[in-house]
Amino acid sequence: MIELIRADQYTKMLWKNGAGFTLEIARSQGDADFEWRISMADVTTSGPFSLFPNKQRIISVLDGQGMVLHVDNLPAKTLNQGDIFAFHGESQVQSELVDGAIRDLNLIYDPAKFHARFQWLNDAAEQAFISSADLIFIFNQGGETQVSVESDLFQLAAQETLKIEKKSGITSINFPKKQLKSCYVIELIQR
Repeated sequence: MIELIRADQYTKMLWKNGAGFTLEIARSQGDADFEWRISMADVTTSGPFSLFPNKQRIISVLDGQGMVLHVDNLPAKTLNQGDIFAFHGESQVQSELVDGAIRDLNLIYDPAKFHARFQWLNDAAEQAFISSADLIFIFNQGGETQVSVESDLFQLAAQETLKIEKKSGITSINFPKKQLKSCYVIELIQR
């Protein structure tokens, strides 16, 4: 099954720690103990991240001048636009905005139930790939982009997401036009 999720369908909800809001793009069933969730957050002030015990988190900066993450006792990690960073959901994370507010893209998932792949496609080349993932999400950060899934063609506007559930062994995905694209591809594979 393939579903186009428009930006106005995202659910606005309070962060778990109450310090801001997230736009939930998609999630598995269950409120408090979901197996996976994809969301965007507008981060307007530096501060602590919410805790998600027994989950893995992957984050990337979509817009803004970036942020510095202080995770547990590890060296600080600077994230600029397009950088991708993974950490444990139970980690103590403090964010420090570099120069003003940012918007980020987040995947939170249960690593006991899923493997995940999170990548950013940011160029003008025609691209094609195959995936054996159970769920594939293509989040379009930039201007209108064409995506072909098997033989079906989809137009993704800015901030829209294509959700693809596996029907058979592998899924063929193609970005046919030679146009600048800025898309995130998130794959979830059940263990």
